[in-house]
Amino acid sequence: MIVDTLENAGIYGALGSGLHRAFQLLREGRIATQEDGRYEIDDQKLFCLVQRYTTQPAGERKFESHERYIDVQYVQSGWETIGFAPAHTLTVKIPYNDEKDIVYYETPEHYSSVQVREGMFTIFYPKDAHMPGCQLQAPSQVHKVVVKVRVE
Repeated sequence: MIVDTLENAGIYGALGSGLHRAFQLLREGRIATQEDGRYEIDDQKLFCLVQRYTTQPAGERKFESHERYIDVQYVQSGWETIGFAPAHTLTVKIPYNDEKDIVYYETPEHYSSVQVREGMFTIFYPKDAHMPGCQLQAPSQVHKVVVKVRVE
């Protein structure tokens, strides 16, 4: 997992051409102006999810991870807390769905969390279990762009 601000994104482009393209899209800002939904960018190699939602208590959220895609989660506006734990340390709650590239886990007793605010992003690699959409102290409106980058 990586957490930083979009202004520092240039240093992460060296991690692969897909991440380089993801940060180009986020810096351009056009995708964030779209309605909520899925936007294909490069066939199955890269796509974006535009999301607007209200954060919830952590007890109402689920840990998830993926196998084929890296998540670059960029908070366009608002703030949230995201839980994090290595997937191999968690108990599967809902088995892997190949069509949706997702597995859900039981929330562990102990896990790390990070507060992400406007202008910040997180990178979750496959097997990095994460629980987005958690409120900090009170519900918050979040506008987020998730760039899904196919593992090279």
